[in-house]
Amino acid sequence: MTARRTPAESFRRNRPARRGLAVAVALALGSPGCLKIPAEETEAPAAAKAQGEDAAIWPGKPAGALYRVGEVRSFEIRRDGALVGASHGRYEGPVADAPGQHRFATRIEFFPPKEQARAGGEPIRSAGEIIVDDAGDLIRGFERSAAAELRFERQGDAVVFTSGREREEIGYDHGTAFMAFWTILHEELLYGLRELAVGDRRWRQISLSGSLPTEVTASVERGDAPESATIVTNLGESITWRSGRIERIEIDAEQVEVTAVAPRWPGWSIAPPKVLAYAPPVDARFVARELELSGRAGQPRLFGEVLIPKGAKRPRPAVLFLSSTGQQDRHGIAGPPPVDLRSHDITDALASAGFVVLRFDERGQGESEAGELSYVEQLEDARRALRMLLVQEEVDPDRVAVVGHGEGGWRALTLAGEGRNIAAVALLASPGRPYEQVLRQQAAAVIDKLPPELRAAAKKEHERVIQALREDQAVPPELALQARWIRELMAVDPKRLFAGVSCPLWVAQGSKDFEVDPTADTAALLRLARRGRVKVTLARYPELDHLFVHEDGESSPERYLADGRQVDAEFLADLETWLSGKLGDPG
Repeated sequence: MTARRTPAESFRRNRPARRGLAVAVALALGSPGCLKIPAEETEAPAAAKAQGEDAAIWPGKPAGALYRVGEVRSFEIRRDGALVGASHGRYEGPVADAPGQHRFATRIEFFPPKEQARAGGEPIRSAGEIIVDDAGDLIRGFERSAAAELRFERQGDAVVFTSGREREEIGYDHGTAFMAFWTILHEELLYGLRELAVGDRRWRQISLSGSLPTEVTASVERGDAPESATIVTNLGESITWRSGRIERIEIDAEQVEVTAVAPRWPGWSIAPPKVLAYAPPVDARFVARELELSGRAGQPRLFGEVLIPKGAKRPRPAVLFLSSTGQQDRHGIAGPPPVDLRSHDITDALASAGFVVLRFDERGQGESEAGELSYVEQLEDARRALRMLLVQEEVDPDRVAVVGHGEGGWRALTLAGEGRNIAAVALLASPGRPYEQVLRQQAAAVIDKLPPELRAAAKKEHERVIQALREDQAVPPELALQARWIRELMAVDPKRLFAGVSCPLWVAQGSKDFEVDPTADTAALLRLARRGRVKVTLARYPELDHLFVHEDGESSPERYLADGRQVDAEFLADLETWLSGKLGDPG
């Protein structure tokens, strides 16, 4: 198997970096049978080549002749003899009004370990579709999980992948093979479309699940029966092939066996991702004015809005809101997958309470231009936003607070310590310990949920990644885009954040938070504030998660996707009351 990242994993890769580091290690070691992809070579043939003796075993057939319309192919995936997953594929038939095009559907599921199943763990599922031409060349399709969707389409000599606002191109020539995560039907198409002959074969293959292309070589030996063969690949697979069908795949290095079984099409399906859009509250007592944050030459253009209370007397107390990771729009919508982080509940409530509020689209989000994901650059963006807020005609520059969520709290403290005329800072679920400690605790929580036999290797790999981050070495692909952001956070000394801070602080923390430790991080913040003789107020919320939304059970990234979530009203009222006490009555 060469495609190893599911749409769900792509979601985790694009989630905030602190979560990504812990999850990426666990997934890389926890996904059953996921082979490591060899490094991409500089030269790759466009189509399969036969080398050595050419003794035809299978003639190769057009895509529409390999299967009957509606035919289902089902495979069981076992590891160490235990059933861990299933892969299903179905030929849907010719595409209407598109002569020479054919549609195939796939369903993949991996089952949780027994201990997780007993605790109510659900299978990890993905669904896909491809459309190919008679020769088997890819035209378009998608891979979808409950968390995200990755769409792809051949355009000229490239396949264009899109997921939300993200776009990537990979070169594609006639005859290039393709495969998504554990889609055995795709591998069956790979061999069924081509002439299969005794000898060595070689081709370029792209992943439809977001990984890099790879060079595949295979040694083909004739089997005992007509049109049968054993195919051994450089990816560690030994494939038993008969009459255009895969009967079995053995991956000895990972103790994995894939076996064709009686056809069964799953009864489940996965709906396309939701399209999220912000709408102001029906009873909103504010108006929004668009603005662009001024910046230096070469900086990305950033856009946002200032919320102005209706009928406000000038000047007014004001609030700058800073998000956690800088990967969301002004309303708190992030992704892929699309997820509403609910920061608009906070900013809307503050504006309705009478505060002027500035919120903005982070780099590459909403209307803002893309830029490097860097904590240092995000800090500069926060300075740009504060400068813009201070010059708004409705704002009293002596009554300005910064509300920072998560790592946004660290940026808020930095601004306050720089003597930027900040009267108060609210830290919402912000870390108080060095970032490496936060990462280690997050990773430990993920690793503890892995099957026991994988935990030692996962811990070792996590240590390797931490060391690579410390020493500015290469990191896993899942973390490449976030590596600088993580390294810069790891270099931050929380003690230094409080240097120069003289304004009062409000520390708010929910007990159901899985992203920071509700006990250790809160205690660290209080200790550092008191050591610096900073006046601090603590507010704890027993049933609230990292986003200050009520959580009955255990919080998780998947829970963030649930419908009907809203920031807790008591928390909002407490924040408004504290800010009014420090900035003056906004009414």
